[in-house]
Amino acid sequence: MEATNSLKIFSLTKTRVGEVATPPKLNPPSLKEALHIVSPKLLTYALSLISNHHDAEDLCQVTIIKLIENKEKFLTAEYPLAYAKKILRNAFIDKCRKDSKIDSLDELNLEPVVSENKFKSFEEKELICCLSKLDETDRTILAMKGAGHDYHVIQKFIGNISMGNLRIRAKRARALLADCLGREKR
Repeated sequence: MEATNSLKIFSLTKTRVGEVATPPKLNPPSLKEALHIVSPKLLTYALSLISNHHDAEDLCQVTIIKLIENKEKFLTAEYPLAYAKKILRNAFIDKCRKDSKIDSLDELNLEPVVSENKFKSFEEKELICCLSKLDETDRTILAMKGAGHDYHVIQKFIGNISMGNLRIRAKRARALLADCLGREKR
């Protein structure tokens, strides 16, 4: 350590700092040229932060938009690539913070589709079970009435039944079905 330090490698003097400092840029590149140079390097940096290629591209797009909005700072920065990487890193941190704040399905506005399908499936099974307890003629009357057919059409389909008897059977079948399903009669 003393041998290398005697060469003054690790301690910069005021004169060496003056030598190392970069001169100010006389002709900075245009915004289009600077973005063309920086963009591929930003994508590789974004891929190192996020393993998903599509998310990395989205992060690069957000960064490029911010660079365009702040083009004066970007073009006059001492190290434009470092400035762009800092913007990208900050955008990544903001995205991570935003993603971590979402805790429940209510905040995502998603509906629990799986439980709804299970509930519908249970209702269908219960309905089929209750319909199986009815007479075949009553099931036919309810099915045709549910499909929107008129009593005259149902009477022609069933055949040997009077209109009064058909209406009474339909009313009784609805009442039995509602009672079996545990609902109020209509």
